[in-house]
Amino acid sequence: MKVNEMVQIRKGSNLGILIHEEIITGTIVKVNKKSIRVRMTHVKYATNGKITREYDINEEATFAFWKTVDRQHGTASIYKNNKYGIIEITH
Repeated sequence: MKVNEMVQIRKGSNLGILIHEEIITGTIVKVNKKSIRVRMTHVKYATNGKITREYDINEEATFAFWKTVDRQHGTASIYKNNKYGIIEITH
């Protein structure tokens, strides 16, 4: 994980047969031991995989380290922000 690395922030919900997702694209601007700061530039909303809304933004937020998980291709660090969602960075 480095400064200027592109990341995707994800948040979603499942309401019966409808799956809603919010995907925010951003760039890491600062890396600390227990958090990262991200400048967010683009938002997409999707329902059942189909994009329903898309727009540009210019916001920054801090994502705190939450936990490390084992994945099929190695370990991943998960950072979260209550307003925006989670970032998963694979090592």
